[in-house]
Amino acid sequence: MSRRAPRSRNVLRIARFLTVLVAVTAVVLGTVAPVTLATASASLSTSANLARTSGDAAQTGIAKASLAGFNPGSLISDAVFTNKSTMTEAQIQSFFNGKVSQCQSGYTCLKDFRISSVNRPADAYCSGYTGAANETAARIIYRVAQACNINPQVLIVMLQKEQGLITHTWPSSWRYDMALGQGCPDTAPCDPNFVGFFHQIFGAARQMQIYMEGKWFQWYAPGNTWNLRYHPNESCGSSPVYIANKATSAMYYYTPYQPNAAALAAGYGEANNSCSSYGNRNFYNYFTDWFGSTQTTPPPPAPRPVLTSSDTSAYVVGADASGTVWGYPFGQSLWGDRVQLAKGLGALTAFFGVGDLDGDGHRDFIAMGADRRVSLLRGDGSKTLSAATPAPGDWANVTAVVPAGDFDGDGLADVFTTDAGGNLYLRSADNRGGFRPAVRVGVGWSGMNHLIGGIDMDGDGKSDLVARDTAGNLYLYPGSGTGGWGARVQIGNGWSPMKSIFSPGDFTGDGNADLLAHGADGNLMLFAGRGGGFLTAKGSVGNGWTALAVKGPSGAEVSKPRPLAAGFGNIDGVAGNDVVALTGSGNVRIYGGNGKGGWSKVTDFASGWAATDDVISMGDFTGDGHRDIGRLDSAGKFQLYAGRSGGAFAGPVQIGNGWGGFARVIGGIDFDGDRLTDVLAVTADGRMILYRGNGSGGWSGGSGAQVGNGWGIVDTIINAGDFDGDGYVDLMARLPDGTLRLYPTNGRGVFLTPQQIGNGWGVMKSIFSPGDFNGDGTNDLIGVAKDGAMFLYPGNGQSRFGDRTQIGNGWQSMAYVG
Repeated sequence: MSRRAPRSRNVLRIARFLTVLVAVTAVVLGTVAPVTLATASASLSTSANLARTSGDAAQTGIAKASLAGFNPGSLISDAVFTNKSTMTEAQIQSFFNGKVSQCQSGYTCLKDFRISSVNRPADAYCSGYTGAANETAARIIYRVAQACNINPQVLIVMLQKEQGLITHTWPSSWRYDMALGQGCPDTAPCDPNFVGFFHQIFGAARQMQIYMEGKWFQWYAPGNTWNLRYHPNESCGSSPVYIANKATSAMYYYTPYQPNAAALAAGYGEANNSCSSYGNRNFYNYFTDWFGSTQTTPPPPAPRPVLTSSDTSAYVVGADASGTVWGYPFGQSLWGDRVQLAKGLGALTAFFGVGDLDGDGHRDFIAMGADRRVSLLRGDGSKTLSAATPAPGDWANVTAVVPAGDFDGDGLADVFTTDAGGNLYLRSADNRGGFRPAVRVGVGWSGMNHLIGGIDMDGDGKSDLVARDTAGNLYLYPGSGTGGWGARVQIGNGWSPMKSIFSPGDFTGDGNADLLAHGADGNLMLFAGRGGGFLTAKGSVGNGWTALAVKGPSGAEVSKPRPLAAGFGNIDGVAGNDVVALTGSGNVRIYGGNGKGGWSKVTDFASGWAATDDVISMGDFTGDGHRDIGRLDSAGKFQLYAGRSGGAFAGPVQIGNGWGGFARVIGGIDFDGDRLTDVLAVTADGRMILYRGNGSGGWSGGSGAQVGNGWGIVDTIINAGDFDGDGYVDLMARLPDGTLRLYPTNGRGVFLTPQQIGNGWGVMKSIFSPGDFNGDGTNDLIGVAKDGAMFLYPGNGQSRFGDRTQIGNGWQSMAYVG
């Protein structure tokens, strides 16, 4: 095993949580004074684990810096240290993307890492933080930098010197849990209050402000000369250093050693002695190599945007008169070189990205020709799209098609269409590469001559529609997030001269959706969103855009496949995943989730069942867009209750018999990767049989196919959805000894290596996955204890659980809960 990268583990990350005592000898103006510091962490920056190691993948791609200009008394100026405006969220993400081209299989690199943040109150050091689900590392760093007035480049460099996360291609989860070492001493476990990427970033940024305040920490106070050691070993010596500013003082609280001459001479390397430490040297190296001087703040040259992948790059799509489609990458209001994506499509009236329609982990695109035929082009992650094929469904009488984003709130990207009568229709994605039948969501739209959809214009997290009428007025039609509308708002006038209006998404990098528009002169104008649906004219950002017949967005970024959701899903017609229970008297009830980890309403589904019946989650077994429920009685009769809109269900239809001999039946799972829900059954001797659904309420493939054996040893099997975050469906099983195992698959009917993810689960009467119950974007687990207490175990999307919370009691009387 190679040594870890030169992580600059901090000896002094001093926080209010005091756990370790470190003795430091301070010298002020020649007076020696022993000082005992109470610290939250004591990770020593020694030569054994902090020099650059050529065999460590965490350090690949790092340029060797010149240490000319290194000044131990002014590691970084206050102005640079607190300049929170050096990078936008988009620039941070672009920086991460540029450091790691591809992450090793089975790992999540920083550029793709996401985690849910939590609320943090405002105080004298930070302005507070409003938690949000599934935030990227770039977004967290940017938001924390703004809240705590810290240069995001400082946080980025600290991530590298502490855990090598910027360039690491196979980071384990512990690197994220202790990303900056905040509250993580070498001699004890991390303080639970600081475990996790968000807590590390926010905690460290806030701590730096506490250090700079100088109220509680005065040992390295600026304007004084201090004797600073070269190494934790006191015999290695020290030398006096005049601390010039508050930022340098804060850096020494965090890592209280200066590099000796040997460490400086080694560049990024390891000095040939045992008295060198590297933390502050490495900070200087990384910062100056990546961002320039630590002493001045010239505007950094904006990175030139590059279209590297049709899936993840930010770009506008445009098609010329011949039907050649180009991608125009952008970032920070700048354009990169265009890339050809497709050709030979003929005259087009619309072309745009629509997100991942078929769940394969790649963006897909919609085209509409001058003949009003609608086509689908699929992406594969490269910069070349597939040939155009007719879009599934009936597109007769369609006059226009525009993106709708996830307008109905089911997690899938939709489209709007109009007809000659001025009707507006929503075509919801079916999660299989096509769309469900059109549903009318508006009338009287013939007075509108331009529609811009698929954007969150007012910043409420829901997809909206912008429309221009024939008088040149611009209106915002806010979406409700569930397929309806809020009250329209006029957001502009005088837009009649504009020949084309479209949204690239966030063009400026400030977190708000923007509009681009040009008139007959082809001069492209930027109208920057500023929240609430308001726009500010920002001037020209290009010319010659009349050469393109159509323009549109590239759609939602796609980073991995999308398996079908676990659990019963939303079957009561109210937002939030639900739980189904069977009482001992044979009543079946739907306990509606509120989408936030709690409950809404209780609905009676059926009565007269036997307490021994199995209730089966079937997913969308009929393919009509609604979740279905199965019933398996003791005689082996298998019945399907097809879901309908608004939480209604059709009467039972028998779809099988002879199922009574199975020990376990698991439904609602797409095991073979064809986007159709299947059923897995385990025989008494432990064989697992796959029964493939045909997507229309029946079966395909004959009598079933064996896909595993040895399952007789488990007492519970759960469809866990994508629990490990790789984009493929997983099973979870409890063994008789109470251990919990995850059985990942490759998404195509093959099991991968199982892993134990818990123990002590034998105390639970039942365990099941409701899918994403708390609304953070990851699949969760619910356990019912033998005394009837119900607990939610939130998944983190990486095979681990967060802290459990009790969400109910009195469930011990239920014959089934799932």
